Amino acid sequence: MDRHIKKPGFSETVFAKLFNIVAGKDYLVSVEWDARRGSQFFPLNSRLKNWVLFGAGLVSLGILGLVGESGAWMYREVSLQYRYEENASLKSELNSVLQVQGSVESSLDSLSRLEEKIRALYGMNGHDKSFLAFGMGGRRPDLSGQPFASAVSEQILSSSLKNRQIQSKISYTSSSFKQIDEFVRFRHNLWEHTPFVLPAKGQITSGFGYRLHPVTGENAMHEGLDIANSRWTPIFATADGIVVTCNQSGTFGNLVVLDHGNGYLTKFGHMTKIMVEKGQLVKRYGLIGYMGDSGRATGIHLHYEVHRDGTPQNPEKYILPSGILVD
Repeated sequence: MDRHIKKPGFSETVFAKLFNIVAGKDYLVSVEWDARRGSQFFPLNSRLKNWVLFGAGLVSLGILGLVGESGAWMYREVSLQYRYEENASLKSELNSVLQVQGSVESSLDSLSRLEEKIRALYGMNGHDKSFLAFGMGGRRPDLSGQPFASAVSEQILSSSLKNRQIQSKISYTSSSFKQIDEFVRFRHNLWEHTPFVLPAKGQITSGFGYRLHPVTGENAMHEGLDIANSRWTPIFATADGIVVTCNQSGTFGNLVVLDHGNGYLTKFGHMTKIMVEKGQLVKRYGLIGYMGDSGRATGIHLHYEVHRDGTPQNPEKYILPSGILVD
């Protein structure tokens, strides 16, 4: 039975909430002995009650701490597992990048070998082998603060340096091939404007040098080649050039002179008919006329001369063997 009603204190309210007991009462501890002796009731004083509440609070805090620690452990485990999977994925991607780098580097090495062959073919200076190693240096990246850095830091460093090396190789190879392109264009242009082929089919009847002139009978310098064949045999330009002379000459008859623009001049005499005009641009193998015997000649033939910087040259030195094609 209730003795009196009083306003519950904070500790009593918390105690009542914890044990689902109505607040505002005095509490007794009941001890059941047996039916004969009955029950014994002992009042629960406030000091004991506070200790019980304190113990309950400690237990609650312990449970909360255990739950929190368990949650943190589970989070760490899940996070660690995720990072392991992420690290494995990154390592796989890194290995793929390294494979691509290896393939690119192999292609660049092949290009370098091809470049050396081209340089040798055109008489260009080769590269210093030690320079082509493209040695690299630099500050080692700090990866100590990154997860799993110790496992992949060497690969990352290697990939970074290899990437810089490949970029240097690409840049240098591009510049070198540009230089080769310019040089080849120059040589090709020089080749196109240098007389290297036979101007007409036929038999060489008189070479370059001193001889008895067939008309005057005097010992005189013959500054070209005489190539004999039938009338109307086509005569072709031996290199690209511009027609600077296209007229009738007393000695050479129908005469055509080509200026090749690089110190070379070629002359074609005794033609039966001229097929070009002064100022006309002609290409190698372009038709310039037909063989004849105009001018001072004893038979049908072509008189062909090559001059370099104003000095007559032996044309035979400028005629490649018949088995070599010239484009």
